Amino acid sequence: MKIPIYILFACSVAWAQSYSGAPQVAVKAAPVAATSTPSAASSDTQNLADLVQQTRAAAAKSDADVAILRIDKWKLDAPGKQQAQAYSESIRRNLTYSMPELLQRIQASPASLNANFRLYRTLNALCDTLSSLVESAGSGTREQYEPLAADLAQLDRIRRQLADRIDLLAGANDAELARLRSQLATTASGKKPTASKVVVNDDDQPKPKKKPKPATPQSQTQPQPAK
Repeated sequence: MKIPIYILFACSVAWAQSYSGAPQVAVKAAPVAATSTPSAASSDTQNLADLVQQTRAAAAKSDADVAILRIDKWKLDAPGKQQAQAYSESIRRNLTYSMPELLQRIQASPASLNANFRLYRTLNALCDTLSSLVESAGSGTREQYEPLAADLAQLDRIRRQLADRIDLLAGANDAELARLRSQLATTASGKKPTASKVVVNDDDQPKPKKKPKPATPQSQTQPQPAK
């Protein structure tokens, strides 16, 4: 059964070689796919640059608006003023120290899910704290409340943009992981082919004939001399 398999394999190789010489439409599509990849990378780089610029501008404006708050003049009781003051200090710490470092990390590793998610988590906590401060600022003046409300709206828009970016990155990473797993499975199967067993039936093989034993020579009677 091995000879037909070798013949079939040789025929398929010869057919593939002859067919590769024919003009193919798929070969013309390769340059298009190659040129689309740099375009997508350039678009993502531009989107990231815009996102970083918007985040920095929003962080600087929010920090400036929080810095000029006169929480001691708000119509709140003592515990309420203390809580609002704690909110403002926490917001300024995040905007001054955490945000610049996270933006540098996402610029250094744009495709890193860890860097993108850490920035999203910080923005999420920042929006929650700023929302509480805006609510407390309603007891103050309109000049202090409205800038904070605008800052919160801008940071929330940036947070939603970053969430969409993380969703796209996660989908791309899942697709790449599936491709690598498929490639690894193909490589592993190529390195360890299934071993075929050959069973030899001794009944069909001719049995060797036994050599006859040489005959024992009989003692010859010597003729008696005539008397």
